[in-house]
Amino acid sequence: MTERDEGTADGFGPLFEHTHDALTTAAVVGFAAVVGLLAGWLVADFGGRFPAFLVGAVGTGYLLYRQPTRRAVLAAGLYSVAALLAVTPIVYELQVLVSLPAPQRHVLATSDLLLVVVIWVVAAVPAVVGYRLASGPFVPRLRERLGR
Repeated sequence: MTERDEGTADGFGPLFEHTHDALTTAAVVGFAAVVGLLAGWLVADFGGRFPAFLVGAVGTGYLLYRQPTRRAVLAAGLYSVAALLAVTPIVYELQVLVSLPAPQRHVLATSDLLLVVVIWVVAAVPAVVGYRLASGPFVPRLRERLGR
């Protein structure tokens, strides 16, 4: 029996190798709920809202809780939200393609392209904040690379 397997009768170790404090666990639960709600909202027109919520929330909660630090949890949660926001216009266009009899009049119109740009700009905000959290402050890293 290895060190990891001690204390378990069936040989299975704990689900996670570490535990987080209450604030980090609350962040995991919050991000899991937000991602689950976004996933359910995205597929609502296709008729799979609850399964999408369940998969999104449980999967995100599991993946976020596996992160080693609070900073990593927050960065990964922000990346998850940004990814779902970025996929939103694509799923919207897919729903238009599937449901309308003549979708060529509606798909990729000027207003749709504007909507894509606006949503991608909105999705870039949590992505940039997550990148900042994951990599640390920009100015000290830049000074380090420049040798100052």
